[in-house]
Amino acid sequence: MAPPLKISLLGGLQVCLGDQPITTFESNKVRALLAYLVVEAERPQSREALAALLWPDYPQGSALTNLRYALSNLRQSIGDREAQPPFLLITRESIQFNAASNHWLDVAIFVSLAAKSQIESLEQATALYRGDFLSGFFVSESAPFEEWVARRREGFHRQAMRVLSCLANSAKQRGEYEQAQNYAHKQLELEPWSEEAHQQVMHALALAGQRSAALAQYEICRRSLAKELGV
Repeated sequence: MAPPLKISLLGGLQVCLGDQPITTFESNKVRALLAYLVVEAERPQSREALAALLWPDYPQGSALTNLRYALSNLRQSIGDREAQPPFLLITRESIQFNAASNHWLDVAIFVSLAAKSQIESLEQATALYRGDFLSGFFVSESAPFEEWVARRREGFHRQAMRVLSCLANSAKQRGEYEQAQNYAHKQLELEPWSEEAHQQVMHALALAGQRSAALAQYEICRRSLAKELGV
């Protein structure tokens, strides 16, 4: 059996076949094509739409030609022709990532875990969230793709903040004040201006009898809001 395709998009882009990183992508647009297809795998993507997404300033014919070359390199790099079932479902009109293929995608697992209410699932979700969606990844001359990344990045970021907030509140209710602080501080690593997270730290410190530390956190919160938001 061919090795699984492992795709990590949270905290940066990493693609492996089994344990071997794939280094044969010819450009970031090939990587971008893969990222878009795996995240939008619920439906087939028309070739025209993909071409316009990645080569918006090109004539349609040239953009479609570029897409054809990018797709060829993508298939070769991920071993699509050898995989059973294939990773990509390809027709003359459309391309779709095959959700039934042998693959692992951190975004899909993160979303599934984040939707659950069990503490263990939420903890696993936070472990998967290594950083923002496609952090540090950029595709030149492709504003529509960058706009899509920004929307998706904000959505996953909101989910991560919600999960961490739930974990902080749950730990506080159990009397695990240090753990509550840890989850609140993780929120502040993602959003230093999050007033709710600052409040969670202050409340956990106060409940733990650390009133001076809670007051110090208030000053940190005040300075952060002034610096980041001007309030």
